[in-house]
Amino acid sequence: MNKISSPLKALFISLACCVALAQNAWSQAQTPSTNSTNNTVIEGGKLVVELIKAIGVKKDPDHPGGCKDSYADLCIENQSSGTISVSLLHRDSKEVREVVVMTAGKECCLQAKAGVWTYDLKIPGNPLSLRKGDLKLEGCNNMVMSIK
Repeated sequence: MNKISSPLKALFISLACCVALAQNAWSQAQTPSTNSTNNTVIEGGKLVVELIKAIGVKKDPDHPGGCKDSYADLCIENQSSGTISVSLLHRDSKEVREVVVMTAGKECCLQAKAGVWTYDLKIPGNPLSLRKGDLKLEGCNNMVMSIK
């Protein structure tokens, strides 16, 4: 369907109102009958409503709902006996995310960019890494990383 700009809508609505008022004034000049005037106003109102319906058709949104193929959710589940810290680095965009996961807890990085992420697991306050590696997030595929 064609999208009609807002100023054009306003012009059509104004035009419809002018036509309805002109028709009302013309009918009042022709016959002083109240019943005839009411009918004319009702018909003019119907014309305006129909014109608004024709102009105000629902537009398709610019973007579809749901997943966008370039993002996914990454959840980290800690099943170990201590708190862990996870550093994530996106290989292409160099985006960095830091997540601290409590014992028997779960934390999620929502809408992480799809692609390859490098992760580094550490115990908070300890500079030594427990585990390092890469993981690939694919768009719209949510992932859960369990740490034991």
